[in-house]
Amino acid sequence: MLLYASLGFLSLLCAGPALGDSGFAPLDGAPPSKIAVIGAGIGGTATAHFLRQHFGPEVRIDVFEKGEVGGRLATVTVNNQAYETGGSIIHSLNLHMQDFMKQLGLKYRKSVAGKMAVFNGKEFILEETDWYLLDLFRLWWRYGISFIRMQMWVEEIMEKFMRIYKYQAHGYAFSSVDELLNSLGGSGFLNMTRRSLSESLLELGVSQRFIDEVVAPIMWVNYGQNVSMPAFVGAVSLAGAQDNLWAVEGGNKLVCSGLLKLAKANLIQSQVTTISLQSS
Repeated sequence: MLLYASLGFLSLLCAGPALGDSGFAPLDGAPPSKIAVIGAGIGGTATAHFLRQHFGPEVRIDVFEKGEVGGRLATVTVNNQAYETGGSIIHSLNLHMQDFMKQLGLKYRKSVAGKMAVFNGKEFILEETDWYLLDLFRLWWRYGISFIRMQMWVEEIMEKFMRIYKYQAHGYAFSSVDELLNSLGGSGFLNMTRRSLSESLLELGVSQRFIDEVVAPIMWVNYGQNVSMPAFVGAVSLAGAQDNLWAVEGGNKLVCSGLLKLAKANLIQSQVTTISLQSS
């Protein structure tokens, strides 16, 4: 039996259609008879889906999950209205999720129009208006070009990260997260996992005021952490504050349950406590 422990976001990116091309199958070339996947979040269910695509219908795929299908993609219902409580938004550059939406026949949730504001705990120090040029001027007056510098930094990181899809299209996979990050962004990506978000932004010339009033609240809302978090994770969080975001009608967790059915995987509601290696 082959076994995969899902790692959420990175598992979804690493576990593309090329999984079986990197030595996971037995040496004689025969496909495994059974495969176990630990976790039924987006990483685990996507892994099951890609494994089914690669190994075909004869392989048995068991997905172990101690809790609810969806993992960090979860909803809570208040007054007959469902609200996302985990991964609430999906970036438009996530090509896997867009493809899953098409395959599963899911619908995009309509966004609710709103305006942005900066609140310091006592008063609103900056509020969006209906006048774009006025908003741009007020943003520049308070923060200078910090917003532009941060935006360009995030877009550069996202552009490099998109290389993952080309690697997968050519049947290439990675054996470690470090190998993946180094291939995508070189030493720059690796260094971003070892230094804080605030350090990286200050080095870019982003003002401390902008970090305190804009960046820090985004970190609290998205990840419940502060700007001392690793810069790479912080950049992903900042990408989640852009405009080109969407969600799934009925809850993002529907992608996970849909992928399980699409993969014809067996869901085993049980906690995995030990993993042992047995000789064949």
